[in-house]
Amino acid sequence: MTGTQAETPVEESVPGRTRWGVFIAILAVPTLVVAALIALLVAWLFTDDSVDPGVRKVSCAEALDFGGARLPAGARDPGCHVEAGPEPRFEASFRMRTDEVGAWLAATYPDEPALRTKQCGSRWIDACLNVGPVAGQHAAVQVEVVHDGPHWSDVRFVAFTL
Repeated sequence: MTGTQAETPVEESVPGRTRWGVFIAILAVPTLVVAALIALLVAWLFTDDSVDPGVRKVSCAEALDFGGARLPAGARDPGCHVEAGPEPRFEASFRMRTDEVGAWLAATYPDEPALRTKQCGSRWIDACLNVGPVAGQHAAVQVEVVHDGPHWSDVRFVAFTL
């Protein structure tokens, strides 16, 4: 018997697709996402995102004068600012002796009622006063008093145009 060798057919190599395209597509998506996040981080770091709220410090004499008042003698820790806008809003806060608050307001606004202890808008406010047009202008004043112990009170004075 003669053995014949079976020849294996040679496959023709046909140029076709490889899997590199799928591999690159899978890697490209996360790479683009990371690049976009880095670009957003850089943009966020180098942009000026400070917002001017229109609030600036002023002298307490100016803030209180707008509402026809003066800083009381013996006031401590005064801090005053104005909120800019179409109509200015001045705010002053300071500490003073509790027993002097009523006398200071009576001397400042002699034709107005005394401090009231009810209907002040918040249960944390111990006394308040609303005064409307003062100082010969169309300004209103709100005064809020919060007692800080038996001897001292925190006073918040707000003057704004009507």
